[in-house]
Amino acid sequence: MDSRLPLLTVDTVIFPGLVLAIPVTDVQGRAVVRDLVENGGELVCGALAVRDGYELGERVFRSLYGTGCAATISEIAVDADDEGPIEVTLTGNRRFKVTELDGSGDYLVADVEWLADDLGDDPLGTATIALERFRKYAEAVSEISRPGLHLGDLPDNPSTLSYLMSAAMKLMTPDRQKLLEAPDATTRLAQLVGLLDNELAAIKALPSLPATDLITWSALSPN
Repeated sequence: MDSRLPLLTVDTVIFPGLVLAIPVTDVQGRAVVRDLVENGGELVCGALAVRDGYELGERVFRSLYGTGCAATISEIAVDADDEGPIEVTLTGNRRFKVTELDGSGDYLVADVEWLADDLGDDPLGTATIALERFRKYAEAVSEISRPGLHLGDLPDNPSTLSYLMSAAMKLMTPDRQKLLEAPDATTRLAQLVGLLDNELAAIKALPSLPATDLITWSALSPN
């Protein structure tokens, strides 16, 4: 995979393996999609989240997080009005860290350093604890809201499991970004245990979470 990527700036964090449809309404994002289609080949871009409280513009270099996820565009839906919004379906691939941003063209292009998906010191043990908490979280959500959180089959691979749980939880962008930036699966799973404990305590105190379905997940390996 190329280490220079056109960037889509997004309002949420994209994780490896996550399949998500997002609107592309800004001029730069539309230009990215247009050029990828016109150039042919695999439609791969970098998805980089915008920091909470910031907008793009003159502050672009500090309004974006420095770690993102490469993503493949699998579907493009265009509004009947040529100037209307585009919706693209992204499948997250590999994590990256931005080493340099180039804003001289019609859209941002990033030189990136690919991040390894190491397992860490105790992936299986930490995954067991995180999975137990996650099942309790799903049960608690389903008890107070319909249709609730439906798990389906969960992956055995600790790294893939950590990304799935990160994507499925209802979290603020900074918490999601911290999970994306975790150096290995063990660290990410440990962070999830803490977040799940907080969510379970909040549900017990005030059971008012919105209904949610399990996010769509790619069968492909995130590596």
